Amino acid sequence: MKKTSILIGSIFICFFMLSGKKTTIRYSSDTIPEKVAALYVTDFYNFQNEVDLLAALANRSTFSNELELKKQVEKTRLVYKKIEFIFDYYQTTYNGAYINGAPLPKVSEYFEAGNIIEPCGLQALDEAVFETASEENLQYIKVLADGLKKRVDFVAKIHLPIHLKTSQIIECIRSGIVRVFTLGVTGFDTPGSVNALKESYVSLQSMETTFLYFKKGISPEAKTKFESILALFKKGKRLLKARTDFNDFDRLVFLKEVVNPLYKELLEFQNLNGIKLEPYKKHAQNYQAKNIFDSNFLNSDFYSELVYLPLDNPKTIQLGKLLFEDPQLSNDNEMSCLSCHNPSMGFADGLPKSISNREGFFTARNSPSIINAGYSTRYFWDMREFNLEKQVTHVIDDDLEFNTNFDIIINKLNKNPTYLKLFKEAYGGIVEEDINERSIGNAIAAYVNSLKSFNSPFDKYVRNETNEYPENAKRGFNLFMGKGACGSCHFAPIFNGTIPPFYMDSESEVLGITQGFDSINPKLDTDVGRMGNGLSIDNHPYFKNSFKTVSVRNIALTAPYMHNGLFDTLEDVLMFYNLGGGAGMGLEVENQTLPDSPLDLSKQEIQDIVAFMETLTDTSEFTAYNKN
Repeated sequence: MKKTSILIGSIFICFFMLSGKKTTIRYSSDTIPEKVAALYVTDFYNFQNEVDLLAALANRSTFSNELELKKQVEKTRLVYKKIEFIFDYYQTTYNGAYINGAPLPKVSEYFEAGNIIEPCGLQALDEAVFETASEENLQYIKVLADGLKKRVDFVAKIHLPIHLKTSQIIECIRSGIVRVFTLGVTGFDTPGSVNALKESYVSLQSMETTFLYFKKGISPEAKTKFESILALFKKGKRLLKARTDFNDFDRLVFLKEVVNPLYKELLEFQNLNGIKLEPYKKHAQNYQAKNIFDSNFLNSDFYSELVYLPLDNPKTIQLGKLLFEDPQLSNDNEMSCLSCHNPSMGFADGLPKSISNREGFFTARNSPSIINAGYSTRYFWDMREFNLEKQVTHVIDDDLEFNTNFDIIINKLNKNPTYLKLFKEAYGGIVEEDINERSIGNAIAAYVNSLKSFNSPFDKYVRNETNEYPENAKRGFNLFMGKGACGSCHFAPIFNGTIPPFYMDSESEVLGITQGFDSINPKLDTDVGRMGNGLSIDNHPYFKNSFKTVSVRNIALTAPYMHNGLFDTLEDVLMFYNLGGGAGMGLEVENQTLPDSPLDLSKQEIQDIVAFMETLTDTSEFTAYNKN
């Protein structure tokens, strides 16, 4: 996992040259950064004050003032939305753990020494105040409100005063726009109130207010761009403020006509003004991208910083492809990585559980696709591995899979003149022996990391590369990102569990997967998942039956679905979700993260969601590559 600094930056003065001119324009600390910081501090203290009022109200709450408590939670959240796009940028980890993270128990290596952090913060409050009124729930709300006050008071001391850089203000806005689209209008941030559109409006308005400070001192070339950005903010607010129900909001129009254009034009505005990119921290979002669905929107190198060699080397990728396809890596010289990851099946194998090296036996779990596997901080269904290079080790050691060891593999490869030549070309001079455990793992990781898929019909449509897109898929996208709540776990643009807007951590979910799809007499699957992965940080009841949230890109190619291959069709998967998972089917599922209430999706709506997911299919690049 990546570690995020929570240190406060220093005040800087930003100088830049106008493109093609000798005149120097200065954004100094007494203009934009200082004014934005002053507004932010005022808004932060307003938020702190609302938290104080909320805690005081919660401590004297009775059943008679339940409505007043709901209103105060809503007001507190709306005030927070004015500062979130800046606060989350500078205090990402703290925000996710204590202020506005998902209302679930969580484990953090940064806080509480890896112990469970109970649900807390604004999302937990949003959910709690809409629970059935009871004395127990009132006490729970009091605990949540007191805990939020404690955390906000603490972070105010270390976070304020804040010192900004001009370029970082634009980064905050662009990341805030990503957050509005991925976590705002999807309902992720508002699990109880579903007040998503109102909160997203406040977020967008606050970002617009901040951007207005750039009006003074901009270059002549940027004036037109400045006005067009303001027009986009206004259009976004108009769409969000329309009298539209959460389920009816057109998220596809919002994406194509507001979110993507804003994301692009803010970068162009920055470049026209010669504002140097100076990120506050490392994260996966690539600020040179112009569209959330560009192939380079996320930088996969972020997830592989400590590799033997960078994973983008064509020589190591080609070598990795040979190793991926070579049965010599297995003990009996019969199995290869292709045995379970077939390119014609979306790099899955079409089986409920994968074949093993023993006739009549299968592995414990379904083989997931490895397309876009590099965009994650954890690997395997149970998330037991943090390093893409080391994935192959688990397969090599497994007595049902390759059932061998690196010494035997290295000995085989050293007898092959082709491998000797290719390893020398790729890894010669690093250590004495070119063929070693790390070089083998690195080459296979490089190949897996190269399997990227971002040219689906959906991608081309939202990038305005085509005007053709099925009407049922349009409806399906809006359902996926709204009523169906799919997009609140499968986050855009990868549509996996890597969390926006900075994509620095990956999630797993407890869905209550059953042994068979029997809604009358269901039986919970016995696989404990993440809790049993052998890592002490995951050995908690919260992670029992928890499995990685994999991408739904190319999902039309990878049936059957789920870790146990339970469902043969996507329609079956959606019917399971529609019932509320295992808990919704009447099972006692500890810590189910999927809401157990029915989604009330009609058969047509399920078909529309499937139609959308089918438009996420794209095997063009690596299919052609694998033919070479």
